[in-house]
Amino acid sequence: MFAQTKAGHLVHILSTALAGQVVTQELTPPNPHVVELYGHLLIQVLVAVVTIWATVRKALQKPEAVVKLPVAAVPVVVPESALSDAEGTPVADAQKPLP
Repeated sequence: MFAQTKAGHLVHILSTALAGQVVTQELTPPNPHVVELYGHLLIQVLVAVVTIWATVRKALQKPEAVVKLPVAAVPVVVPESALSDAEGTPVADAQKPLP
């Protein structure tokens, strides 16, 4: 880790001093305004990435197969409340599909 020559010792001392200067100057706490700006920027980047990902995923999605049925084949179930008259007596069976 430490050099064995005088030049190696000087390089180690200078690099350590330079690293110390960088650490003390650059690792000061940022002000809240800068933190807020970076937060907004990060959120915008995340929204953009998710939007692009969803758009590409939707574009590459296989279309669904549409099965067309005749109207007579589709069963229609009417709720019980629609099948009773004003007095509450049943007019038709609720389980029967309409013709």
